[in-house]
Formats: sequence, C-alpha cells, structure tokens
Amino acid sequence: MLLWTMRKSRLLLYALWGVMVFGLFQKLEAQDAPAPADLVLLIDGSESVGAANFPLVSDLAVQVIEGLAVGRDAIRVALVLYGADPDIQFYLNSYDNKESVLSAIRGLKYPGTYEANLGTALEEVADSLLGQDAGGRAEEGVPQVLVVISTGESTDDVSQAERALKQASVYTFGIAVGDSATAQLEAIATDKRFVLSAPDVRTVASVGDQILQYINGVAQRTIVIQTDFPEALAVGKRDIIFLVDSSMGTIVINAVREFIKRFIDTMPIGPDQMQVGVAMFSTTPRMEINLNSFSSKESLSSALARIKPKSSVEVNIGAALDFVRANMLTAESGSRIQDQVPQLVLLLTSKKSKDSVQQPADALRQMGVLTLAAGSRAADEAELRQIAFDDSVVFMLKDFRMLLRNPREIISPLSTLSGIVVTEGPTETGTIVDVTTVHTQRVVRDIVFLVDGSNYVGNNLQPVLDFITEVVNKLDVRPERVRIGLMQFAERQRTEFYLNTYNTKQDVLSAIARLRLMGGRALNTGAALQYALANHFQPSAGSRRREGIQQVLVLITGGPSQDEVKKIADSVALAGVLTFAVGAGQVEDRFLRTVAFVENLAYYRRNFADLSSVVDEIMTPLVTVVGETDTSVTEFVTPSPSGGERDVAFLIDGSDDVRSDFPYIRDFISKVIEPLDIGFDKVRVSVVQHSERPTPNFYLNTYRTKDEVLRAVSGLTLAGGRSLNTGVALTFMKNTILSPANGGRAGQNVPQFMIVLTGGRSRDSVREPAVALKTEGVVPFGVGVKNADPKQIEAISHNPSFAFNVKEFSQLSTVQERLKNYVNLPDQELKVFLEEVELDAAQRDIVFILDGSDDTRDAFKQMCQFVQRVVDKLNIGPSRDRVSVVQYSREPQVHFYLNTHATNQDILNSIESLKHQGGSPLNTGRALDYTKKNIFIASSGSRILEGAPQVLVLVTGGRSQDDVRAPAAALKKDQIVTFSIGNQNADVIQLQAISYTPGHTLTVPQ
Repeated sequence: MLLWTMRKSRLLLYALWGVMVFGLFQKLEAQDAPAPADLVLLIDGSESVGAANFPLVSDLAVQVIEGLAVGRDAIRVALVLYGADPDIQFYLNSYDNKESVLSAIRGLKYPGTYEANLGTALEEVADSLLGQDAGGRAEEGVPQVLVVISTGESTDDVSQAERALKQASVYTFGIAVGDSATAQLEAIATDKRFVLSAPDVRTVASVGDQILQYINGVAQRTIVIQTDFPEALAVGKRDIIFLVDSSMGTIVINAVREFIKRFIDTMPIGPDQMQVGVAMFSTTPRMEINLNSFSSKESLSSALARIKPKSSVEVNIGAALDFVRANMLTAESGSRIQDQVPQLVLLLTSKKSKDSVQQPADALRQMGVLTLAAGSRAADEAELRQIAFDDSVVFMLKDFRMLLRNPREIISPLSTLSGIVVTEGPTETGTIVDVTTVHTQRVVRDIVFLVDGSNYVGNNLQPVLDFITEVVNKLDVRPERVRIGLMQFAERQRTEFYLNTYNTKQDVLSAIARLRLMGGRALNTGAALQYALANHFQPSAGSRRREGIQQVLVLITGGPSQDEVKKIADSVALAGVLTFAVGAGQVEDRFLRTVAFVENLAYYRRNFADLSSVVDEIMTPLVTVVGETDTSVTEFVTPSPSGGERDVAFLIDGSDDVRSDFPYIRDFISKVIEPLDIGFDKVRVSVVQHSERPTPNFYLNTYRTKDEVLRAVSGLTLAGGRSLNTGVALTFMKNTILSPANGGRAGQNVPQFMIVLTGGRSRDSVREPAVALKTEGVVPFGVGVKNADPKQIEAISHNPSFAFNVKEFSQLSTVQERLKNYVNLPDQELKVFLEEVELDAAQRDIVFILDGSDDTRDAFKQMCQFVQRVVDKLNIGPSRDRVSVVQYSREPQVHFYLNTHATNQDILNSIESLKHQGGSPLNTGRALDYTKKNIFIASSGSRILEGAPQVLVLVTGGRSQDDVRAPAAALKKDQIVTFSIGNQNADVIQLQAISYTPGHTLTVPQ
C-alpha cells in the first residue's frame, strides 16, 4: 500500500522542483562513512559457465557480500551479468542494505548466451555504473572497485574499456575460472597480482576470502595504487612569457599588469604545472620575471607590481624577440622545452617595430615556440602576422584596457594551445627546403563532422563535401590515430557513420562522397549538438574520450538555428569536446562564434564556394588546440562594467499609419530616457525608424550628452512608408546599430536594451530575427499600439512579461514608467531580475502519470495533493508551463491534455476532482507508450517540435507486469526527461530503467 505523509510528499515536492527548475538534486544526507567504497561485480553469464554451475558463481558473490559492510554510507554494490550484451541487475544506489543486495543476487537468472563480450560489458560499467546518477561517489573521493568473474577469454576487444577504467582510477580485480581467462584478466586488472585463479567452477569458493581482503583493503585505504598518465599530465604544463611594450603609458601598463595578474590567479602555477615569465621592451629589452623566478601565485603577483612603463617614441620588437629566445627560453631560466613542454610567447605592443621582426620570429618558430601577437593603436597588423605562428592568434584591439573587459579571446588559446613548432627537412644531402608545421608529438584525435543537411545548404553540397574531403586528406586516419565520424541534421538528426565504422582513410572518403542531404526548411542546431554528444562521443561509437584522447566536433552550417544553442554548446565544451564552427550563406558570423569552443575557432565565408579557403586556416588549430574540461583552469573572471553603463536602442514605427500619433512617440522616447545618466562612458542611446526598411536617426556613438540626445529626439520627423517589415529592421538593429562600429559595447559586457514600438502588424516574420537578437544577449521590449499583433510583440520581447500592448498612443504613458525602471536598474539588480524573469518565463511540458491500481486506493488523495503542490509552484500558461495528468492500472486514461487548461487554478480544480480508477494488473509500460504517442504530440499541446523541455513524472506503488524498458528507451530517444517516484512495493530496478538516468529515481519507505 502506498502511504504518503505530508512530510514525505513535501520532501519529494522540493526535490522534484529543484530538478525541474535547476537541473540538480540537493544532497539530503551527506554524512561521512567510516570505510566507503563503490563495488561493481561483473559476472560471466555465457554458456561457458553452464546452467548447472551458475549457482556456484552466484554463491561466490553471496559469500563476498556477506563479508562486507554494505550500506548507503559504507560499501555500495552494483551487479552486471554479461554475455552477448551486458545486463545491469542493479545499480550502486538501487539498494542501501545488505539484505536487499543478497536477495537480488540469490534471485539471479542464468543468461546462457553463446558470446562472452567482456569488452562491451566493461564499457557499460565505465559509462553507466560509476557515475553520480548511478550512485557512484568518485567525486567525493570514494574508491571504486570492479571485480570481474570470468570463465573464458572474451569474444570481443577489451583494450579500450580496460584503458578507460584505469584512467578513471578504478581498482580492477579478476577471478579467473579455468586457465583460458587468466592472461586477459591480468591485462585488465590494475595489477597482475590482483587476479585470483580457481581451477574450475567447483573450487571458485576458495578465492572468496582473498578477494574480500582486497575489497576491504581498498575501502580502508590500505591498498592504494598510484597510476601516472604522463601524456594527460603534460597537457596542463606550459611555459608562458608575456613580452610587453613598456612605452604604452601608465594607464595601459597598469591594465596589462592586472590582466596578467588575473590570468595567473586562474591558472595552476608551479614548477610541475604552468610557469610564467615577463619581459619588457621599448628600444631595448629587459627581463622582469624569469620562468623559474617564482613558484607560487602569491610571489608572482607581488613581482608584477615592479613592472613600470618607460616612455619611448620607438620600439624594437625584433630585438625583444631575440632577447626572449636567447635569454629566457633556456634551461637555466627555467624553460622546459627539452621536456617537450609547450613554449608560448604573448607579445603585447602598441607600435610598429623600428627593426626587422622576420628573422627573430622565424628563429622562434624553428626553436619550437608558439608565438601569439596582440596589438593596439599604432601596431602594424601585417607585422604581427609575421611574428605569430598562425594568423588565428593575431589580435587587434582598440585599447589594451579592453583585456580586462573581454579577455577570453586571448586567454583561451593561451591556456589551451598545445604542441610545438618543428622544422622538418629532407635527410639526404641536397637543397634544404624548410617546411614549418605545428603538431603535437603525434596527432591522435576523434573528429566528428556535423553537417547542415537542410535547404540552407541545398545545391551547395559539393563545396561542403570538398571541404570535408580536403581536411580528411590532411589527417592520418586509422584506428590508433585519427578517427572520423559523420552526421547531418536539419530539424532532426541522422548518423551517417560513427568513429569506429571505418578503419581506413579511403573507406572514410568513400562514405563522405556518398552523403546525400536529408532536406528540411529549418535547423535545430542545439538539438544536433546534444545528439552528437550523446550518440557519437561515446565508447560504443568509437570515442576514446575516457582514454584522454581529444574529442573534436566540426560544425558546418548555412543557416540560423530555431532552437537554443548557447547552453548546449557550453555543455559540449564542458564535456571536453572542442567545437569548430564553419559557416557560409545565411548563417551569422556571431552565431558561429557562440557555438565554437572559443571565438577564434569560428570560420565564416559569404559563399559556400569559398569554404576551400578555410582548410589551411583550420588545420593548425584542428590538430593542436586542446579543450580543457577543468573549468578552474579555463575560467577567467570578467569584471562587470563599473556601473550604469547601458546601450539603449529604440526601433519605432515610422510608417504613414502613425503620422498623426508621431508626437506621442517622440514624447514616449523622451520620457523613457529622461532619468537615464546619458554619456559616452555611461548610457548611450540610438533611435531608428522603420517601415518597409529601417532608417537610422542617430547611432549609439552619435551624441555624447543627454541634452544632445533630447534635442535630437524632439527634432524627429516621420520617415514615412506604406507598410512594416519589422523582421528586417530587427536584423538591421543587430548587425548595424548594436555593432561596435556604431557604438555598441556588447564586447565590453555592457547590457544592451532594445525598445520596439509599433502600431501595426509586420508583413515579414519577426521570430527568427528576435531569436538572433536574444542569442546575442540583447534584452528587447515590445510595445504594441492599435493594430499591432500581440503575438508578434510577444515574439519580439525578451520574454512575455516584457511585452506591452495598449489601444491608443495616448496611453503610452502607462508603459514608459515600467520601461525606464527596467533600463535604469543597477547592474546586480538587473542581473538578478533577468534571471528571475527567465525562470518565470520558462516553458516546460510536464505530464504526471499516476498509479490508479487497487494497491493505491487509500493513498490516491495524497498522490493528487503532491501533484497539486508541484503545479502550485509552476507558472502555467500557453506560452509558459503546461501540464497533463494520466492515470493508469491495466489501461491508461487521460484526465486532461497539455492544452486543456491555461491557468494554475483550472489545473488545481481538475486534479481536485480526480477519482481513483482502480484495477489490476499494473501495466506501466503500456502507460508510458500511450503517453509518448498520445500526449507528447503537437495536437495534444506538446511543444516538443519547438524545443520546449518535455518532462514526465511517474508516481507508482507497485511492480509493472509488462515490459517497461522498450517504452522507456523510446522516451529517452525523444529527449523526454522521466522522473520515477515509488514506494517499497515498487521495483527499484524497473524505476531506474524507466527514469532518464538512475539519479532521476526517488523512493520512499512507505
């Protein structure tokens, strides 16, 4: 019987609410355990064991568990049987007491398959059983133990999975039954001594005591294995020298000094990690800090205070480069170039060099140094390109003070570039032609191409295929070096081939040549990125991510995305995948920079035919840049503006239809900006009229004082025009008005507001241009008057609460007060306010499936109250959260659909009137399948095609009598996030199989 207390339901309510809104669970019990460990038993269930002998193997497992301190805060246990495929019997968080674990082991059924694919089973352990969602506690420092019981050699390859487990620091032990399994288990185990042998199954119980000692030894930390991974550790090592032009003046030098200090504060500094040196120069160079002068952040920061400017009309950059090479990149000065540690020099200068830079720059390249060059003011960009090892690491800034506002462009390559520059020449005597290339000791990468298959590419497929082919031809494609995968996307996604599909370059090139576009009028690039991460960068698809091999995604697209991209791109980056974004045609350059791992890994060409010019530009970073997944290393804190800085742009209706009302529009603008602190370094204002086309009245950088702006507004005259193309105008605002060239300060983290005022309906679409604006971080407000379309006004606005509609222009005074309050909020309050509004405006489709069987009769009212409490916390509305409720026992029954009710109160009233269905048996699988096919569809109110999150909450009090795995898999395939809530009568394994991840499962004792 499912009994719900008020306390328990409230606890579940808050836990569920936290996951749906914030995507995380609170740890309700976080107490240290005396000797914790995570133990996974991986047991051979193939026919080599035999049905008669299998009970002897399961008895060994019972013997082991009986000797352990099993518990939620002690040793957790998971178990997998393997044959042709791995079969997870229970997870680390399925049971929290010894009796439940023993009961599950005693109930094991013998699979008896012909194959024994241990490699696949090991991958399943690494991918699905050790993570936090499955109950794994590696992040808490709890050791993880795997015990493999095998009766014969694996029928598949185990090497990749074995390396992944070792790299994850899993303690692997083996029990070899018979002679044929020993050698392979010794290769898999953490140490050969960790493999125990039994002559046959009948004597396997004899190793029980010894394996118990091993497991307890790991739990009690008496067994500790130190595993070194030199290649992985070398990625974080680098020697970096900042070469600073000292003639730039006190203000700029102070900014550069602060930039270097903040960089140091965010990096792992030390003789075995990152070393930093500083040299200054004008006409002559001088060393300020050597690579081995200081070994801590504190001492380095103190030394930076000694850096002083030195006035000079001229600078000699060539001499400075030679000085660094000869005096600072030596072993005596701390350089580790002989140990293959990457050597990087960042030049910062504001002048063109008086002396020649070519020979000193070439000397650094030949030595193996990666030189980056940043210039401002009078620096010569062409000269900087001579100096830098690649054009992609040349940076031109208006003022080096911008480094403190937007440092990531330089910090990202500085902290992620890896490799050395080497000069290769023929070994035979004769004419030597130096060929300078950049590479790591060997290029080992997993590269997936993600190709736009929509009509945006259309007839341009051949240039896209030529681009991919040229790139692949330059790579060493083979299983142990570079692996290639390919997928395409439009509104949906389709895999062409995985990383492990083809083993030779020729096979890969032939498959690329066979690509045919899937077609489609729209793009869901965010969903495609998510699909690539979930399906291609996995061990089963050939990914070597767990072995520390760099994962690379190359996006090639020709159009804008209609779904959310930035958050997905961030999650891809945090997973350690390095994203390159290549675009042509109708895609925006800014969009590509948003998707790319760092902005300089984005490449845009106006025409697809020009994509071939990207090949040489992309090859160096494609094989050298390393994506750090440790955010503590790559994160560089960007300061907020000093306070009160805003870019405020007005886009107003300038058509003939508003001629008589135009004075109201002028007055509206004046009233909104009147309280603002207008100034060139404070609030900047722009006004644009639009009808068929946009007409700027003045730009953000046209006027510097409030009086000038107010005079310009009072002098506005109607531009005129017969109709409105607001979509075209929105694009103009994004590309022109808010750009740096016209005074836009988005690159300086200055908040940008746009106020769109219109008195009629736009003839063109506003949705896509509005989404592009919001993607760039612009906060648009929509104001509709008279004949304006409220739906268009809402689509333009940052969120529905930022959309205003009034009947007459004379009523605009009711809007202007709210607008000026929003625009004038202090920085921190503005940030909090926007976060709260984003939360309020969240769109989710949430379906509750309630167990209405005979077993829940007495608890059904409490179940409904639980749902009501969740609904009470939601923001219900057609453009916000939508809710549906389904009840089931033998058959499912819909009480209301996602589009039935539009308010919280209507839903609460409907839930209040629910009657218990009754019946048996309990067919949860049928209810899941019914819900997917009948509720999560557009006609029932689902916004799944629009990218709105789809959430299913199952509340049950019993074990399903039908299959739940297939329906659950179908839900997961459609990215429907399922939470399962059950009591002691529910089958925990079933609940975990149903849930989106095992961590999405909640249980209560009663």
